[in-house]
Amino acid sequence: MSRSASQSTPLPELPRLSPGVWLLETTGHDLASLHTLVVDHLLLGDGSAVWIDAGERGRSQLLREIAPDPRVLDRIRIARGFTAFQHAALVETAADVVDGTVGLVVAPAVDFPYRDEEGRGVAPRKLLLRTIARLARFARDQSIPVLLTRTGANGLGKPVASVAGDTITVERTRFGPRFESDAFETLVYPARRGHAQTTLAFWRRVLAARQPLYASAPGSTDPSPGSREGVLSDGAH
Repeated sequence: MSRSASQSTPLPELPRLSPGVWLLETTGHDLASLHTLVVDHLLLGDGSAVWIDAGERGRSQLLREIAPDPRVLDRIRIARGFTAFQHAALVETAADVVDGTVGLVVAPAVDFPYRDEEGRGVAPRKLLLRTIARLARFARDQSIPVLLTRTGANGLGKPVASVAGDTITVERTRFGPRFESDAFETLVYPARRGHAQTTLAFWRRVLAARQPLYASAPGSTDPSPGSREGVLSDGAH
């Protein structure tokens, strides 16, 4: 919804992810907001998403719970890296599949595996800098959004923020979650007794309410059923 208080709409608004590197900042272990933005972006277009996971942030069950149509899950390809070297290798390998058919790259908790390597005789910061530079290159070369999250603002979290061109924060209020960036603010529609819960059922209602937008989105197509995981790699390096 617009920042203007005079405007009203029955539909809750979510930020549109334009090409570039985005950093999503959430409070606590909020995975639903991330998954909701990914599903919403896919439903508004006809591309697929490449999800390079760390710290087990990518949850197939959560995606199924949130998506208003399970067929969209076939357009999300998830690969997991459990160490810094595995994660860096996955990002490098992703260059082979991030092409004109990919409309979004997701790399949640991008600093997580590199923090585990601190003090073990490796150079985690150098490896992380190389990784986020490659992620930024996807945004620049393919003109697509790259969505990142981080596990903390200190230490290795600082270069993650520096590579992002835009930051979206999610704040929990008693009326529901509010997304906010430099150019956007979400005003959540009122629920019963003036409250909205940030449950999966809530996010499912949000996405279902936005279905007219998906139907009219330019280039939108019907996704096909299923969900693929580990397409890039199984992380076993």
